[in-house]
Amino acid sequence: MATEGATTTLEKKLKIRARFLTKEYDMMKTKSDMLKTLIPFGNTNIKQFWALKGVSFDVYEGDSVGIVGLNGGGKSTLLNIVSQIIPPTSGELEVNGNTNIISVGAGLNGNLTGRENIVMKCEMLGMSNADIDAKMEDIINFSGDQVIKKIDQPVKTYSSGMKSRLGFSVLVHQDPDILIIDEALSVGDAPFFQKGVARMKAFKEQGKTILFVSHSISQVKELCDKVIWIDHGRVVMEGDADDVLPKFEEFQLTYNKKSKAERAKITHESGRDFSLDELREENPGEPEELFQKKLYDQPFTWFTKAVLSLLTIILAFTIGADLKAVPLRTAILHPFSVFAFHWFILLVVILVFLMTFGIVTRKRKERHVLD
Repeated sequence: MATEGATTTLEKKLKIRARFLTKEYDMMKTKSDMLKTLIPFGNTNIKQFWALKGVSFDVYEGDSVGIVGLNGGGKSTLLNIVSQIIPPTSGELEVNGNTNIISVGAGLNGNLTGRENIVMKCEMLGMSNADIDAKMEDIINFSGDQVIKKIDQPVKTYSSGMKSRLGFSVLVHQDPDILIIDEALSVGDAPFFQKGVARMKAFKEQGKTILFVSHSISQVKELCDKVIWIDHGRVVMEGDADDVLPKFEEFQLTYNKKSKAERAKITHESGRDFSLDELREENPGEPEELFQKKLYDQPFTWFTKAVLSLLTIILAFTIGADLKAVPLRTAILHPFSVFAFHWFILLVVILVFLMTFGIVTRKRKERHVLD
């Protein structure tokens, strides 16, 4: 029997493969914090939070997979990465097929009417005007009576449930390979949920893949065959829904009995006790590149800092020449006609000081985090 099961899995087409996915966020509270991150040689003493800490899993064609976990566990972050809305900090992701993500009101323009939003979203998904016209009434009718009554009113007047129904209706009238649902049915009523489940089961029968996030265990039980349980950015358990959900429910009951202070401490400790070096050490046989930050998430190198510093000096030189009305050719041949030598030295000293200050503050922060 085990051999037959393994053969069946191998015959199914791999749709999603995640290997050691991580996601690090800067916890910026003010606009000045955001500006600090744009200055490579400034004080970037910004706290970081790891939403994902090495998540790995495989999803095959026709799988209906529920993703469960506590609030802040990393479920929505994971779906956004799989949907390729946001990039991972490190790790490897393979997605074979086009994805559609459905979340509460995602992608809706509040100033447009429901009908105008349908046109906008369908055009964004590549539908022709003829296809939109052909499916318009089906989309409106599927979204329910409340939406039908207000379809020509601005979406900003809709409730969250109505927005969810409208967004869900648009996307289930497409033909995605992978349907990703993030709490989109949590605000709907029972009849709409059943209608949504019926449509998703029809997708599944066509061999399509479904990823479903919901805090409703009953919804996950009804829709999903497999479950991935994520807690504080890590996969706790993965397998058949009948095996995983009872253990998650038991954990949830225990967790809910803890005080608010105890829960906050658990979250805080979880957010700081992680590093890519630690993840690499836990998985010594895996390729090194899986545990390296992507280029867009790496800090500036010394070469980059030197180039930016040079560009800063050139910019200051150009502005100075313009203010003094000195022709650029003359300024290049006689640079001290624009800046006195001591002003040039002062600018270099300021740049070096800013770089050094940034390094010192970052090192100090790292020591503080490790204490």
